[in-house]
Amino acid sequence: MIANIVKPGHKTRGVLNYLYGPGRANEHTDPYLVASWDDFAPDPGRDPEATLAQLTTALDLRVKQAGDKAPREHVWHCSVRAAPEDRPLSDEEWAAVARRLLNATGIAPDGDPDACRWVAVRHAEDHIHIVATKVRGDLRPSRNWNDFLRADKELVAIEKEYGLRQVPRGDRTAAKRPTRAEQEKARRTGKARTSREHLRTIVRTAVSAATTTAEFFRIIEGTGALVDVQYFPSGDARSYKVALNDDTNAQGEPVWFSGSALAPDLSYPKIAERLTATEAIPAVRTGATAWRRLALTVDQLPDHLAHDEDEAGQAHITVLAEALDTLPLVAPVGLRPQLVQAATIFERAARSRIRAQHQQTQATRCAVKAVLREPAPQDGALLTIVLDALLLAVIAAQHSPT
Repeated sequence: MIANIVKPGHKTRGVLNYLYGPGRANEHTDPYLVASWDDFAPDPGRDPEATLAQLTTALDLRVKQAGDKAPREHVWHCSVRAAPEDRPLSDEEWAAVARRLLNATGIAPDGDPDACRWVAVRHAEDHIHIVATKVRGDLRPSRNWNDFLRADKELVAIEKEYGLRQVPRGDRTAAKRPTRAEQEKARRTGKARTSREHLRTIVRTAVSAATTTAEFFRIIEGTGALVDVQYFPSGDARSYKVALNDDTNAQGEPVWFSGSALAPDLSYPKIAERLTATEAIPAVRTGATAWRRLALTVDQLPDHLAHDEDEAGQAHITVLAEALDTLPLVAPVGLRPQLVQAATIFERAARSRIRAQHQQTQATRCAVKAVLREPAPQDGALLTIVLDALLLAVIAAQHSPT
């Protein structure tokens, strides 16, 4: 099951008009209530005497009573959809689902006489819509902080109890998606990517190439991007934000993005943790070239992934992603687009809540950074060896339990 909680609105009647109407493509058929706050709400779908105006008035009663104290955006709207292969749920089961979600989110806790007023409308076999007005019986706003995650957690339990498909869920490690405004701005200016996506690539490549935090900021500046570092009173870096030189707002000011706004693992603390582990590594004294050292260390990754603990395994997956980020900088021009695409795809697959033990991957990380400071091999043989090792490591990471 998937819950979609939309941005709060201020027109209860407008939402009800949509739910009881034909839909955007006549997809709404036979809309009716399967449950409500007291099970006596007027239902225009089943009672010929009931009207949408009456249902709106009943839902908005406490909003009117609260007056100026009521939140402007007082309409809470959540749709809940079952998977296509799930069995059809009865009205009673959908009603139970609605009540459990309202309890979990804090909109209508079980046994609370002052819970918000709400209705659950069904107009298709596979989903319902829950609409609530966010003013309690004591005329205080509802306490529904973090409602999406709470609803999602409750749906996991519902899926198991009802024997429904257990839908894979995100783990809050995903990179931030560009907003619609950012996407439209990119189209207007003729850019293939949004500023957020462009900056994410710049920062991810910089952290893969840098050996210190100071060098990390210099590499970003070297691309032409703007960097603003915030410091603690002690003088230590606290956070940073970046912007493209040609991306400005209506006032002509740069549009800034913090590292965490680009991706959770690009926040300054996460980057500093990775670079600090590298700074502590003594210089490698060996006759082998950086490319050969990289091939040797990457060649060992499948064994590490098969036998190491989760935290160490995640560190190896992280440094493998860094190797893929770095390679387009030194590979032949003809291979770069494919390598960039591979790095982007693997970055998505490498996300995890598991905290990586970066000290476990010092040798590989050093080898990754060293190839950028050594001329690329002319005959291509070492590059082929590195690519083969990376391919095997990626396959191993795909099958890793980490």
